[in-house]
Amino acid sequence: MIENKDKNGLDYYKVRNKAWLFLIENNVRSYPLNLQEIADKTNWQIWSYAQYCQFSHRREEDLIASHPDGFTIQNGDRFFICYNQNNYKWRNRFTIAHEFGHIVLHKDITDSKMLEKEANMFASRILMPMVLIKELNISTPETLSKLCDVSIEASTFRMKRYKKIKSRHKFYTNKYEIKLLKQLRDFIKSCNKI
Repeated sequence: MIENKDKNGLDYYKVRNKAWLFLIENNVRSYPLNLQEIADKTNWQIWSYAQYCQFSHRREEDLIASHPDGFTIQNGDRFFICYNQNNYKWRNRFTIAHEFGHIVLHKDITDSKMLEKEANMFASRILMPMVLIKELNISTPETLSKLCDVSIEASTFRMKRYKKIKSRHKFYTNKYEIKLLKQLRDFIKSCNKI
């Protein structure tokens, strides 16, 4: 397999393929992505900081000071994804998807800038797959934001990436992307009727 690591060691292909496989394996067939449904299927727990503090007897202020958005803890083979419920909804959706990325990509979760970038890439790819942007001919961040229940900031960044890929005509060159397209076909057809 061709490696496509950037100067920081970020492995684009690994993250992209793992994101597609994650959506395929979790049988995602519609959007916006239901993060709780995926957590339930995978036996992961999603807890607000308030819920985690009740369980752990830690102070919420301490959690926010060390982790402003969220974190994941592992207990045996179970993962607990915790998020700061004081953040706005879209930030929390991205944070939870980001933590999914750490679980899928980084079995031994450690702190590094490269791992954080990979988890962000993973989150954007599961929350806003390119197949939806292309097949639904989405042209504005506002439309993508509404469809995928993400922030305008996140959708703007994703639309910039889409334009780069579109200019290179790099769609449906990977078996996982093709399989995801087939999996989302009914959803895409229903959106095109609107």
